[in-house]
Amino acid sequence: MARMRRRDDGSPARGWTAAALTPPVMLGLLIAACTAPGATPGAAPAVASATPAATAPQRTGSPAGPTAVPAGSALTQSSEGGQVTVKVTWQGASAGPVFKVVMDTHAVDLDGYDLRQTAVLRTGDGRELRPTGWDAPKGGHHREGLLTFPATTPDGTPVIIAGRTLELVIRDVAAVPERKFQWTA
Repeated sequence: MARMRRRDDGSPARGWTAAALTPPVMLGLLIAACTAPGATPGAAPAVASATPAATAPQRTGSPAGPTAVPAGSALTQSSEGGQVTVKVTWQGASAGPVFKVVMDTHAVDLDGYDLRQTAVLRTGDGRELRPTGWDAPKGGHHREGLLTFPATTPDGTPVIIAGRTLELVIRDVAAVPERKFQWTA
């Protein structure tokens, strides 16, 4: 049991002392400090969301990708699952098939994921293309880089055709089978 502090005149001291912070009180303060505002301790985190461009509407989706929103309504899209958030930005048709990919986590080492091996770009006619580059330095819990694809298919057809859909699929990052990101050229 904690001893009460006394003043020089023998009367009890007022205010908090370190001894007043019993283990249950300290645990409660720790949980409160580590819980996001408005979150319930022990509750599952929110699933996926898309980070819209400046004026695009906010939307939500599943760990596999955004849902129920027309393709191309946001340049930056986000998928959250397996304790990893993946954000993908396409700068539009004028930039070509180049995507900025940001992966963030507090639990998984992201250095082992090579998107040149796990990503494909699906064209509007259903063809799948492998990346030609994944320029992302190692970063542990944070990786950011450019994922590039060829501008034409093997038969010379342009990858980006106005009005057609592009779908970037990133597979097997943090046990999420597929994360899909879709835009209209």
